[in-house]
Amino acid sequence: MLVFAPDTAVPNVGKSEVIALPSVSLPRAPETRVALPTPYVAKRIEEFQPDLIHLCSPALMTVNGMAAGRHLNIPVVANYQTDLPGYAQRYGAPFLSNPIRRWLRYLHNGCHINLVPTQMVKDDLQSNGFKRLRVWGRGVNIERFSPTYKSEAMRKRLLNGRDPSRLLLLYVGRLAYEKCVDLLLEVAKIPEVALTIVGDGATREELEDLFAETDTHFTGYLVGDELSEAFASSDAFFFPGPNETFGQVVQEAMAAGVPCVVTNEGAVSALVDHEQTGLICEHNAASFAEAARRMVADRDWVRQMGQNAYELVRERPWAAIMNQLEVHYAEAQELSERYKRSYGYSHFANPITLTGYFPRLKEAGDASALAKTTSVDQRTAS
Repeated sequence: MLVFAPDTAVPNVGKSEVIALPSVSLPRAPETRVALPTPYVAKRIEEFQPDLIHLCSPALMTVNGMAAGRHLNIPVVANYQTDLPGYAQRYGAPFLSNPIRRWLRYLHNGCHINLVPTQMVKDDLQSNGFKRLRVWGRGVNIERFSPTYKSEAMRKRLLNGRDPSRLLLLYVGRLAYEKCVDLLLEVAKIPEVALTIVGDGATREELEDLFAETDTHFTGYLVGDELSEAFASSDAFFFPGPNETFGQVVQEAMAAGVPCVVTNEGAVSALVDHEQTGLICEHNAASFAEAARRMVADRDWVRQMGQNAYELVRERPWAAIMNQLEVHYAEAQELSERYKRSYGYSHFANPITLTGYFPRLKEAGDASALAKTTSVDQRTAS
């Protein structure tokens, strides 16, 4: 496998080479890097001669992968997993939402198959003219995230000196504007609640100032066993981010046996069964605060929702999800072969000229083989 990624990426993934490409950070989100288009991508793809190209969260550089794939008669599959038009709204540039959406539609419609994480996202993209959409959910590592990681020592660390009888509420994620962590301020003011925020990012200092009047504890990033213990040792997980196309962190909390409280905006609400595995709130601070008060008043109900959440997501191991991906790969190959039979090449009605490099067409190979896959990973943070 050959991987293209921003220049902040690791040098390899297992035995696979990672090609680091020039990248830029997003305004007001410096931890997120976006790789830039370069003719070198197409050149390396032609040299590698993959059986399939997979674009992960396409934005800019991945247009090279799409164009090269279509010129070389290689099946191209893309993930839609970042709500970039929504990010433009959150970052004070709503005038960019429609141009970004048009660009993404152009890029995705140049691919054979587009994978979306939920039916909600599929419906939204279809209404905006995106084609060949298939729902491919996300699995969860049920060994890494599990109630067995519950730790009194970690709970004490998360409480950070606060009364152990208080309801320990957790947020885990990047600290960025689109995560709307500020909506948890009223939650933090409830006397019976202890809010702990796990993560870091561009808005951490701003959030620490905002929450200064409360006893909210900021831990910074936790990884590995520490993160697993943090999930399992809390009482509930609160996630107010409205621009998620899935919300993997919610599944991880549920796998740890923790009920989740999420916003009704975005796709994250599709993961929660209201009042059974957690609560779905209106997207405002008062609604999240009311959810916290309900949980404070009925701890047994909170524990039962946590158990329900665990039972639900334990049926979503990554192995089953990856089996579904192979089916989508096979469909992309069949579609590519169909285009070649009909048109003599892997048809794309409006081939772009932004690659700066037009690789020669190669002889059609055995498109049923999946011996090699080129992964084009556009972004490093989500």
